[in-house]
Amino acid sequence: MTQTASSPLGPQLTVSVPEACTAVEDVPELELAAAADLAGPLAAGPLASELEPHLAFAVAAVEEEDVLSEVWRTSSHLESMQWELDNAQESLRQVVRKASAAGVAHGELCTAANLAPDELAAVLMAAATSPVALQP
Repeated sequence: MTQTASSPLGPQLTVSVPEACTAVEDVPELELAAAADLAGPLAAGPLASELEPHLAFAVAAVEEEDVLSEVWRTSSHLESMQWELDNAQESLRQVVRKASAAGVAHGELCTAANLAPDELAAVLMAAATSPVALQP
């Protein structure tokens, strides 16, 4: 009987047991001991101790890259959300000015726009003093 074991970390190992041996108790103890001696180092990988410092560095670099990538994504998302918020606030100011110009009472505008009276006054004053509003 022949069995082959392989690993990406080391060479392929082929073990042959004589055909006359059909059970584990038939294998001479010396051959079992030799196979056990080989199994330990091969299971750990022949280069595991040599690769370990390099693997640790590679893992640390990947983790650092992943963390930095996460910072970039989150920062980009925040900038996008701020842009959307700025646009929403400007849209609200425009419709509040339009409603005020149409004669909607300031109390109703404050409630509908969720603005305090001084915030509403600032929105309406900014429209009156803006260069765009002053142009004929």
